[in-house]
Amino acid sequence: MKVQQFVTPLLASNMYLLEEDRRGIIIDPCGGFDSGIAAVCEGVDYILLTHEHYDHISGTNALRERYGCPVICSEACGQRIQSSTHNFSRYYEAYATVQTGEPVPEGILPVDEYFTHGDEVFSGERQLSWHGHSLLLTETPGHSPGSICILVDGELLFSGDTLLQGDVAITRFPGGSRRQYERISMPYLRGLPEKTMVYPGHYKAFRLGEHRIKKLEE
Repeated sequence: MKVQQFVTPLLASNMYLLEEDRRGIIIDPCGGFDSGIAAVCEGVDYILLTHEHYDHISGTNALRERYGCPVICSEACGQRIQSSTHNFSRYYEAYATVQTGEPVPEGILPVDEYFTHGDEVFSGERQLSWHGHSLLLTETPGHSPGSICILVDGELLFSGDTLLQGDVAITRFPGGSRRQYERISMPYLRGLPEKTMVYPGHYKAFRLGEHRIKKLEE
């Protein structure tokens, strides 16, 4: 299985494409990468959302329509992506301007308010089998109510914003919870092997053993 990373403008959010036998799974879809997907895949079987924030879902509607594939997410994520307030698209331009220190270039944001929906939602865990690979989707709230991690073949972790290299997960956004992060997500992360390769929602991939989980308690 091949993993391809696409980096979005503004906040350097990551979209991932898993490819096997010319079929694909998209994780955290963003617009503008159709040609990159089509170059390696004849079709897409699933779109998976690690959480509900706009910079990780902005391509959901367009890619679902193009490939006719279901969108899978947690139940909490499925509820919140239907609201421009809860998915933050209503405030995204202002947030991006604050983060980058520069006005957002015209044409980068497709809409002022964005809505989408999940075709299949779950609570707790969801198992998927795909072209000989096993995917375990697990709720890991804290950064947001709808956050999940996706573990592929017990070796590759797509963590969204639940785990970033060298960073404490941000829990101060509306809906975030430091208590849930410490009670639910931290034990999950500590239970994974140190050799696990982490593909985060921002920045580069890293081995879990290179990240000091204890930092997150400080």
